[in-house]
Amino acid sequence: MKALIVDDEKHVREAIRLLVEWKSFGITDVQEARDGLEATELIQKLQPEIVFTDMMMPGMDGSTLLSWASRHHPASKIIVISGHDDFQLVRNAVKFGGVDYILKPIDPEQLNHAITKAIEAWLSEEKERENRRSMNIELNQLKPVYLEQYFSSVLNEPGTPGGWPPSVVRELRLEEPALRVRAAMASLTLSAPAMREKFPGDQELMFFALTNICNEILLARRAGYAFRYWGKEQELVLLFWGDGGDAPALLEEIRDAIQIAMKASFVFGLGQSAAFPSDAYASYQQARVALLRRNVLNGDGGHVVTDEPGGKRGHTLLSFHEHEEQIRFAVQSGNPEQLQRALGAWFASIEASGYLSFEGLMAWREHFERTRAIWTGDAEEGAIVPDASGSKDTGERTKELDASKPIPLNAAGRFDYEAWKQSVIEELSLVSDRLSSADKEKGVIHEIALFLEQHASEDITLQDVANRFYLSREYISRKFKQEMNENVSDYIAGIRMKRAKELLGNASLKISQVAEQVGFQDEKYFSKVFKKWTDCTPNDYRKHHYGGGKGDGKQGER
Repeated sequence: MKALIVDDEKHVREAIRLLVEWKSFGITDVQEARDGLEATELIQKLQPEIVFTDMMMPGMDGSTLLSWASRHHPASKIIVISGHDDFQLVRNAVKFGGVDYILKPIDPEQLNHAITKAIEAWLSEEKERENRRSMNIELNQLKPVYLEQYFSSVLNEPGTPGGWPPSVVRELRLEEPALRVRAAMASLTLSAPAMREKFPGDQELMFFALTNICNEILLARRAGYAFRYWGKEQELVLLFWGDGGDAPALLEEIRDAIQIAMKASFVFGLGQSAAFPSDAYASYQQARVALLRRNVLNGDGGHVVTDEPGGKRGHTLLSFHEHEEQIRFAVQSGNPEQLQRALGAWFASIEASGYLSFEGLMAWREHFERTRAIWTGDAEEGAIVPDASGSKDTGERTKELDASKPIPLNAAGRFDYEAWKQSVIEELSLVSDRLSSADKEKGVIHEIALFLEQHASEDITLQDVANRFYLSREYISRKFKQEMNENVSDYIAGIRMKRAKELLGNASLKISQVAEQVGFQDEKYFSKVFKKWTDCTPNDYRKHHYGGGKGDGKQGER
């Protein structure tokens, strides 16, 4: 086993090394880190079973490290060793799974007891993890992986000629290989939330259960086969042998069986009969397009849908392009009421059309992501926003539904239009807030620039500016450079040099007086800076631009 000691004080790390009976605990590798940031790198590299950490450290503190470890390496058991008996620190340690909280100075007996408890917890959880791994291996062995692979390869390679492999015919117990098939499909991304909640983080087991239910019905009737489509990780595909005339009735039976077993509902898209294997992909695409073009505003639609030739394919962007300019103005205004009105008009046009599809939602999301990037200035140079007509055939262009941006569904698995509208409002409100915040930042920087211009001749420091505007020096320095394209000191110098050029036109002023009036107490230093900015001395500038060096005398350029 491995252990990691995290503390910014070397003597504390050494004390822990001396107080723990490492060999008796089976710990053979002990490493050290001086702060939380260094600890995260070592945890990722070493994956230690036991971690000791202080709570108050520079950089990343113990609370942040505990939070990080709970997400990135939850198997590690963490023992907190702190000099602070603080309720909030103890609470954070418990919240993120700390095994024990030991106060400094360290009591050896308490420390070794905490390690015993941590190792026992780790061993218990490791046994559970091993059991889970063994179970997954057994399930994988039971799964007819090669059947999934075969049928997925048929769909992944459209137009593939040839007949059925004998091994597939034997496994499916087919008297005669089917010359035609009819495809149906369902998307897990478009399924009821209860389905995914039933198998949190274990899609393999979920598909195992789903295909078992489907194939109990299909194989008993020798009517077809269901499998997880390897090309689309969130899709369940069913192939019905022959013309598939009884496919709609079988799909209803399968849906009812899934509803009873899993308390979750599916909608299936259904294609037309096609030659197998050469045209199986075409039937699958028809099923997929049918599902994606289903009118989700029709809450009473059936559970089996087929593609409607010549259907509403021109609505893929939900008429967003017709309202985009008004919505953009509303977003940029920063006015919530104006944004609500602009979006309200768009929502009203969707509702008036009476049609909304998953295809439209997907195409709108893609278009919106690119449009938002342009609004916020995040778009890459040369980026092209997708054609607002959205006319390209869905069968050719749609990708797998993005599970990271799920379409809102209710408990029954139907599209939740009100929840979707609210999510759009919230998302655009965030964009509006971001733009407003950026405008405010620009305003503050321009106020700082005006202040510097008014006080350039004074001995002003970046800390003086920070104190006046209640901002950190680092923030002002970074934002000023971004907005003004030069740092603060160069900006002040530029103002001084511009003012010096003007004053040099007054022949009655000596160079030393010009220097003093623009904020330089040392005439020689002023001359050096002036020459750096103008490539000539103040005297030469006066002679060249104003025709003389009168009034310079002994106080002039030397």
